[in-house]
Amino acid sequence: MYWNGNDYDKMAKLVIDIYVDYNIRSFPVDEKEICRKLGLKLIPYSEYPEEQQVLLRKRSPDAFFAPATKSTPPTVFYKYKVESRGRLRYNIFHEVKHFVNGDKDDGEYNDNMADYFARYFMCPIPYLIEYGINDELTLISDHLVSQQAAHNTMNNVRNRRAVYGDKIFDYEKPLVDLFTIHF
Repeated sequence: MYWNGNDYDKMAKLVIDIYVDYNIRSFPVDEKEICRKLGLKLIPYSEYPEEQQVLLRKRSPDAFFAPATKSTPPTVFYKYKVESRGRLRYNIFHEVKHFVNGDKDDGEYNDNMADYFARYFMCPIPYLIEYGINDELTLISDHLVSQQAAHNTMNNVRNRRAVYGDKIFDYEKPLVDLFTIHF
């Protein structure tokens, strides 16, 4: 389902704020380092005995976010063995969105926004435009994303270019500046 463009812009702004606030300047973005900086604990399902892993996979076959309690920090539980490292990273960034956005439910809207957030985090569109990255293989190899995430990201870039060309929006300029200073 397609949501309002402003909703996607909010996700992009959230990602950009994290990049700028934590001075993230390199690719591929290290999902474990981001979680550490955000105070989010990562635990693979494999840390638990098989009986508990079955329960974790019932909760989600890929990953899920558990809010903090009095005795535990906010945590992302995730399946370590997936079809690709890109998919693993995508799953973790998807759950990071639920954490930073304070999502209380896993409804279709929140999951759709988390999917966009994950792709944008791994492959920010203004960065791709600014540096002329136009192919899925570069995203897969240089940004460590899955084939599906690379495909969806390039669709987002093509759609944006069809309407706006290579324009960088005002809210995106701090991200572009962050990378311009670095290179």
